[in-house]
Amino acid sequence: MYKWHIDTFHSLHQKRARLAHAILLQAPEGTGVFEFSLEWAQALLCESVQEEAPACGQCLACGWFAAGNHPDFRLVQPDSYVQEAESAEDDPPLTARERDKKSDQIRIDQVRELQPFLNVGTHRAGRRVVLLHPADSMNPATQNALLKNLEEPALGTVFILATTHAHRLLPTVRSRCQVVGLSHPAPLEALQWLREQGVQQAEAMLAMAGGAPLLAAVLADRADFLNQLAEQLANRRMDALAVAAMCQRAAPVEVVTALYRWCYDMLSSRISGRVRYHADRAAAVDALAAQCSPRLIAGYLRRLARARALAEHPLNPRLFMEDLLFGYVAMLDGRRLSGDYP
Repeated sequence: MYKWHIDTFHSLHQKRARLAHAILLQAPEGTGVFEFSLEWAQALLCESVQEEAPACGQCLACGWFAAGNHPDFRLVQPDSYVQEAESAEDDPPLTARERDKKSDQIRIDQVRELQPFLNVGTHRAGRRVVLLHPADSMNPATQNALLKNLEEPALGTVFILATTHAHRLLPTVRSRCQVVGLSHPAPLEALQWLREQGVQQAEAMLAMAGGAPLLAAVLADRADFLNQLAEQLANRRMDALAVAAMCQRAAPVEVVTALYRWCYDMLSSRISGRVRYHADRAAAVDALAAQCSPRLIAGYLRRLARARALAEHPLNPRLFMEDLLFGYVAMLDGRRLSGDYP
């Protein structure tokens, strides 16, 4: 368990007898809401509850849980998550076509398939736990299919909805859950954890991740590419075609996110004099932002926000990137291209 979650975990553990049958766990992205959810699910199923160690790790239930075959536990995730988890470390990365075959949403039939599990008694005469992650990956129809179970839960059943985007859930779903917010780690605590993991450029990566240590650890694996992209973005004479070619070794969504962080920092520099994501390049951001219109930067940020929804599956990744990068160059030149404004 991550250090920044220990207090919340023990607080939940002490109140376990009074908790609702549906718990909405929400946390900032990259801070470990899924890992916390698994720990809490195991604690609910543990047959040897202790005050200082919520899950003993020794009983039969804990053994089943660790092996991934506890009969009273169900983990409901999108197919794409399951595929990634089952891939061996030395397997080649999935192609875009292979990823597209797997849904990024929790499907309605996955929720409906829970019914037989919910309608029978528990195997160990204890609790039954269903963990849905990420809960916001359910579309409205799937959430409505879940509602009946949240309204009329089977005896001893606990639903855990884990998400980093609780606002995407229907109000009817949120209202039937006890909301538990997980805290964001303090900067020094997050930085210490990253250094313990051997993450290089820990401070810069933490800033780029907005203070989220797990996301920072992921970004550290892409540090070379992200640094090269930042160097290009800092160049007023950037060659959009050359940078688009360089970006072919990254997923479009990664590039769009990096562009958004960079332009957010430019706008923040102009408005508040602060740089959030690229603290190690603050001087370059400030110099570039000083020569750009805040209105143009804001317009381009809106364009990037719309592009984020298309970045998962662009029809032509190369043209998609070229279009966005030409828009960035136009913004630096004091121009705007069609699509920069609603």
